[in-house]
Amino acid sequence: MDFDPAAVKAAVSVDAGLRDRWRREWGLLMDLAVWGDLRSSQIGLSGKLHKRVLEFGERLRSYGSDRSWIPHPREQIKNALSTSLQTRESLEKVSEIADQLSDGADLASLRAMWEAISAALMADIVMREERLVQLLNQQYQEEV
Repeated sequence: MDFDPAAVKAAVSVDAGLRDRWRREWGLLMDLAVWGDLRSSQIGLSGKLHKRVLEFGERLRSYGSDRSWIPHPREQIKNALSTSLQTRESLEKVSEIADQLSDGADLASLRAMWEAISAALMADIVMREERLVQLLNQQYQEEV
């Protein structure tokens, strides 16, 4: 079975406006993570937060990247699913560290920003993964 090119493109592509919004929001999050007044009783937690937020930005960029350079639609779908799973893992890691922060003038802002970003992104991830899995399942059902 051949994949419908329009369906594949819709499933693996992220709207440019949404990608730009995520980039701006991540920049604000990174600024708070690095420059914000955030405290913890655990030594080294702020460094871990910086690292995890940076990693999250890298995953977010991959999640929203163009996959048209990948020649085969099935590989585009698999790449999008893989990137989605990596983004989920990164979300979990940032959430774990954010939950361990205990004080600071910017803690409430960081948590509010993080909850808004992660909730919106998870909604997109769930919707996108459903479409990607449906495309793969269609291929397998028609092969049988």
